[in-house]
Order: sequence, then structure tokens, then C-alpha cells
Amino acid sequence: MKRLIVLSGLILFFTFSLKDISFAQDTISPPNPGGITKVYISMVINNIIKVDAARQTITADVVLTARWNDPRLKHNAPSNIIVTEDKIWDPFLTFSNRLNLSKSFPDNYTIKNDGTVLYLQRIYGDFTQRFLLEDFPFDEQNFNIRIIDITLNPNEVILEPDSLLQSGISNNLELSDWTINSWSFENSPYVIMNGQPETSSLRFSINAKRESGYYLLIFMIPLILIIMMSLMAFWLPSNLSASQITVGTTSMLTLIAYRFIVTSELPKISYMTRMDVFILGSSILIFLTLLESVLTSTLANKGQIELAQKIDTKCRWIFPVLYVMIALYALIF
Repeated sequence: MKRLIVLSGLILFFTFSLKDISFAQDTISPPNPGGITKVYISMVINNIIKVDAARQTITADVVLTARWNDPRLKHNAPSNIIVTEDKIWDPFLTFSNRLNLSKSFPDNYTIKNDGTVLYLQRIYGDFTQRFLLEDFPFDEQNFNIRIIDITLNPNEVILEPDSLLQSGISNNLELSDWTINSWSFENSPYVIMNGQPETSSLRFSINAKRESGYYLLIFMIPLILIIMMSLMAFWLPSNLSASQITVGTTSMLTLIAYRFIVTSELPKISYMTRMDVFILGSSILIFLTLLESVLTSTLANKGQIELAQKIDTKCRWIFPVLYVMIALYALIF
């Protein structure tokens, strides 16, 4: 008898439960047929793990919340109802610049009594970026994460920043080698293809400046030492042609190796960065040093030692002045 009573109670419980969520079956039509459904979005950048300029991506940890009202989902349940994505209509939210993303939570939706639907997800992965690297390594970049809604009718759904749930940057964010200047989360109409109508979208943008200290210590200062090493050829006696040419050749090979290292940090771009100008100018200067060593060595072998020494003496200050001009042009102007 007790088992029968318990079984009857369970049947009644599930009957009323199914009655409460029987409204949540339309997964196709939006909540306001013929009208506009506003979906309020908040986004918190929990962390930016990596900035990869060579691949033109950032790896970020994002907390996303979405909120909208569906009058068909009003209920009288004593508490909020949690349903899966196949039970209700939900906006087709995606990131326009996503690559590989993973979700931390199941796609569940919380429905309040008034029909308000809440969606929460934590997303981790890579987002493509467009880097403007003319000023590298003294550049500023905008890291953008854009969320859009893809529907058959772009006028059915509009995305808006949520005024109730705050967006922003987490205190846990540790962006190495970058200093964050500002951030914004705002409407930014997006066109998927030319000729297509605008799609409602929101863009989270972070403006950050690269901390150039690493590049100054690892690249710039050693390059300066390499140049100074090449200039030492002017202080060697003109009759030591082998030593002069060896110094110039060694400096050139070392500079080429540095060039390969810097290239690995950057994408294949069609314009020159400040670092490129600096290295190219240094390469030309070292090559001219090598040519000067060959010239003075030839003169010394022909017995014109005094002329060779005069050329070396003038180059001792001409080449450093040229190098300072190259450095100023590359790093300041």
C-alpha cells in the first residue's frame, strides 16, 4: 500500500512538472513573431593567456551571459526552471572571429517566472585578430572579441549590452608583455559578406600597449653591440686585411641570425616594422663596413697605406653618426 501511495505521488509530481515545462517546446520561432527580440549580453574577459602575433590570434578565457524574455515561458513553479537547449527557442550566438573554442558548462537555460531566460557559459579558446605592426615593438593593439547572432531574418533579433549584468575585465587577468589602456563593450554592426544585410553584433575591444623592455634587452642592445663590433674594424691596422674582413663577415652573419629570430615573432606581412627598419639599416651599415675593409685592404696591399689609414680614420666617426641616424629614424620617427 505504501509503495502504491509513493508511486502515485511520483506520477502526480512528474505530471505537474511536465505541465509546468510543457510550454518549452518551440525551438524554431522567436518569442515575438513579427517583432523584435532583444537579447541582452554581458561579457567578462577572465584572462588573456597568450597573444600570438605570428599566428595573429589571442587565446582568451571569456565568461558570457545572455538574457531575453519569452512570454510563452511564463510559469508558476516555486523556483526557476532549468531546461536544455532543445526545449526552448534560443538565439544562435557565435563569435565571428573564433577558431578553436571549448565550453566549460553544459548548455542549460534558467527560466524565471516572468519568462526571462538566462544563459551562462565560460568559453576558452583562440580568437583571430588583425595586428597592425608598423610600430613593432612599440605598438598598440586592439584585441577584439565579436559576438553575433546568425538568423534567417537579421531583423528578428537585436543584441544589446546588458545593463543589469556588468561587463568588463576580471581582476585575474594577467596579460604578460602588455599594458591595458582601456576597454569597451558596445554595438558594432557586422556584415558577413558584401551585399548581405547587417547582422546585430557586440564587440568587446581591449586597447593594449606592448611592453618593449623585453625586445630592448633581448634584441636591440645585442644588435647595438654587434654594430659596435663591426666598427672595430676601422681601428685595426690597414695591413691586417684578414682581421678586418673577418670582423665584418662575423657581424653580418650574426645579424642575419637575429633577423630569423625576429621574423619568427611576426606574421608574414608586406610592410616594414620599426624593428625591420632597424635591422635592415644595421645590415646595410655592416655591409658598407665590409666593403670599406675590402677597399682599405686593397689599398694597403698596393702600398697606399697612408690613404687606407685616412679612410679608416674618417670612417671611425662617419659610421657611428650614420648608425645613430638609422636608430633614431627606426625607433622615434
